[in-house]
Amino acid sequence: MTWLEQEIARNQKRIDRITANPDSTKIKANKLLYELERDLRIAQLDAWKTGNKPLINSDHLPPLVYALGGIGIDSMGAADRTMLATEYFNILRSNNFPDDACDRTIVIIALCVSKNFPPPNFVIATSFACPMECVSPKAIGEYFNMPVFHVDTTLETSDDALTYVADQLGELIEFAKAKVPGVDYSEEKLLYAFEQDTIAHECAKQIHQLRRRVPCPLAGQDAFRLPRIPSMYPDPKKGAEYWKQFAEEMHERAEKGYGVLEDEKLRFLWAVTGPFYFNPFDILAKRGVAVPALQFGVMSRWFGAEYGLFGDEKEYGRKLKPLEELARFLNGNTWAGLGNRWVDSTLNMAKDLKCDGIIYFLQLGCSASGGVSRLVSERAERELGIPTLMLEGRQLDPFYKSQQASEEEMNAFIDLCLNKKKSKSK
Repeated sequence: MTWLEQEIARNQKRIDRITANPDSTKIKANKLLYELERDLRIAQLDAWKTGNKPLINSDHLPPLVYALGGIGIDSMGAADRTMLATEYFNILRSNNFPDDACDRTIVIIALCVSKNFPPPNFVIATSFACPMECVSPKAIGEYFNMPVFHVDTTLETSDDALTYVADQLGELIEFAKAKVPGVDYSEEKLLYAFEQDTIAHECAKQIHQLRRRVPCPLAGQDAFRLPRIPSMYPDPKKGAEYWKQFAEEMHERAEKGYGVLEDEKLRFLWAVTGPFYFNPFDILAKRGVAVPALQFGVMSRWFGAEYGLFGDEKEYGRKLKPLEELARFLNGNTWAGLGNRWVDSTLNMAKDLKCDGIIYFLQLGCSASGGVSRLVSERAERELGIPTLMLEGRQLDPFYKSQQASEEEMNAFIDLCLNKKKSKSK
């Protein structure tokens, strides 16, 4: 059974379990989310077996993949879901690939090489502050001899930068039409994808406003989940419906004054990523620590915390053309710019959500976030008066650092923050 088939079965079990025994403490919209995840895996598996649609990696440009008539391949998102990747690290080593880069960027290579996951028929590589997010898909394309197109993003968000990237996206479309069987670009489909993504974006902004509330109506584990925008799914309208249900549920919780924790003592912002082989949010919750948000990549834009997205006219003072919207989506990623964008965004999020501390996951091999981690810590202490825990580890390798060691560090940090808060209140 391939990994895709295992994921289809796993999501179906989740759906069946929720249907048979709904848990009032969990988000009801999760059932629809698991249906979307199942349907995505079914579509990927079908395209892989039949070749009826081109498979295109969609981590950074889901609306364009949908408009090209492709089925999105969530390469790094799929790697995250392996949870324990020991066998995939061994596959990497046996094929002479490096095993010391960020887990999510290299495990996908092993998934494809082992024939557990379909390699894309067309690779879109984008340059970010994280070099592996560009190198990894390129490596897959070269290994399987698939066409690769590299989009060079910029370090700024000016009109010139927007035009520079939008022009490349126009070239990408022509390249794909010429090189990739089954590609049939439709601007109408692109606009439809934008429409559904905009619905979800508006819901995400509402959710962000609600998670400012104390007690927080959103559990840390749900905040940690990376958002899937509707155009990543075969049925974007159903993807938008999930976000509508999610937002409605958060409104209901807020109106009732419902908080996930009975006694919320602290709030932490979780930054970068975290271990997938155990759930750190259960440990935090038991100590009364809420985690209202994850700070990662495009999170600030997606949740409307700082920047506009999809249809916003304030940022550039005009309505953007379709390919310019895609260019904004790429250029607006906090991984894509200068270090101050990531640092400022992290601090703004911590301030906005009235956090008492930051847990900053130092993922082995992540030069982008690791390089500016000290600046986050120093400025958070100086400007916000809050401490930062540098929690070193790997996402998918429990042998690099044990769960017990991480728990001890988190508990010590909680004690520090509780004492700091107590001394402030005196």
